Amino acid sequence: MKLTFVNYSFVGNVHHFNSSRKPIGGGEVYLADLCRVLKAEGFEPRVLQGGREAGEFEFQGIPVRQVATRGRYWFNFDWPKAVRASDGVIHLHDANHAFPLASGNTATFHGVSWDVPFQGGDPLAYADWRARYAFFKLLIRHAVKRCKSIVSVDSFLLRYVQSEFPNEREKITVIPNYVDLAKFSPKARKRNEPFTVLFPRNLTRSRGTLLMLEAMRLLHGEEIELLVAGTGSLEGKVKEAAAADARIKFLGHKDHYREMPGVYAQCDLVVIPSLGVEGTSLSCLEAMACGKPVLASNVGGLLDIIEDGENGFLSK
Repeated sequence: MKLTFVNYSFVGNVHHFNSSRKPIGGGEVYLADLCRVLKAEGFEPRVLQGGREAGEFEFQGIPVRQVATRGRYWFNFDWPKAVRASDGVIHLHDANHAFPLASGNTATFHGVSWDVPFQGGDPLAYADWRARYAFFKLLIRHAVKRCKSIVSVDSFLLRYVQSEFPNEREKITVIPNYVDLAKFSPKARKRNEPFTVLFPRNLTRSRGTLLMLEAMRLLHGEEIELLVAGTGSLEGKVKEAAAADARIKFLGHKDHYREMPGVYAQCDLVVIPSLGVEGTSLSCLEAMACGKPVLASNVGGLLDIIEDGENGFLSK
């Protein structure tokens, strides 16, 4: 049986993300793992993604067809035109891809996308934030109304639909994220190194990048080191901070399974300071699997993972 997963940013070159042909985040790692599991079960999975130009290639044995598009949300208009009769069942790996043309598909929801708070006093910036807030809600409302069923990696969507669209509740199935314990497990670390904090996130505002850098600024004089593993639109800010503060080490984008287990082994604490747009974070689960204490913000699916003071710490 052929299955085609629609996902704008599977392993393509996404603007501001220097990752080449690698998954850029948890949702993309999830999709690669899912395709491997499905292949082992006899299915024929493939991915339809966006990019600057059209093309076809394979990623670790997974066929990928790239659709030329001008950006993430233009992709919503471009992918339906690229679907072929031979693509089999179409699954939207990002439920936001349902708007405005999809109907009757199944989809996956990877976390709320409109919950990043506004910061600053610029009226134009505030108007932009309000427009994005309304737009992201429009996308998921359309998906809830038009999709046949939606798998959510955290319980937020189920609560949201129960509140806003109670008659659609039965469409939502919660299947939390996972961690590969064969790859992510506790490893010994030398104790003669400084106390080391790991920030294993995409370098965007929503992931708390600026908040993490500000925390390091306030911890001046402390015997502490910050490892930053990731890529994104704020990579330049991180490099500037690392150049000005020897305690900050910028590692860049790391291969998820080949390199990240070793990165977790280097740290004493993992910080997940997301401002929003957070499902059941793979970084959080992997840190816990590696035996590392986690300090996280109390947003999104992080509340499904951490019980404050029991298996981690949540900011107030």
